[in-house]
Amino acid sequence: MSDSKKIVGFCPVCGGNVVKTVKGFSCENAVGDNPSCKFFVNGVVANRKMTDEDVSHLLTVKSEVFDGFSSNEGKAFSSALTVMPDGSLDLNSKVSKCPRCGGDIFVGMKGFNCSNFKDTENPCNFVVWRNIAGHLVSLAELRQICEKGVTSEEVSLFGATGDVYKKRLGLSPEKDKVIKI
Repeated sequence: MSDSKKIVGFCPVCGGNVVKTVKGFSCENAVGDNPSCKFFVNGVVANRKMTDEDVSHLLTVKSEVFDGFSSNEGKAFSSALTVMPDGSLDLNSKVSKCPRCGGDIFVGMKGFNCSNFKDTENPCNFVVWRNIAGHLVSLAELRQICEKGVTSEEVSLFGATGDVYKKRLGLSPEKDKVIKI
């Protein structure tokens, strides 16, 4: 019998190894007779199986958008999953504030959308598409765009003929769409 463990990352609470277990992913210091840590990620979150790669990425970036969640009624949705400072997980579709109207920005299947799009008096059509010229916009990039008006680094984008070029993503002067800068 082998004593090897599948290590997927490091515990955000105590720094120990996070290993794959029968029920999910646990800090190796959270098991045994005298556990000193409680960090654990369930293997299934909101009816979505968490892969080794998902958890490894989440432990690295601390907050990211994932697709494929579903409600108990079977309705599919995308959401941000965040590792909180105490090691708990927060599943929340509200991820930022709208730079145009101040409403909440929610994760959608194809874009990050303002909550005020249905407002009858002052509708807001602000959206950041999750795929811009072949680049998948990360949660960190979305927050930079909404809070600072531009991404901190250039991203790789693809032209119509397949050429790769680098630009930063930012808000238009009217703050109504994302442009390449």
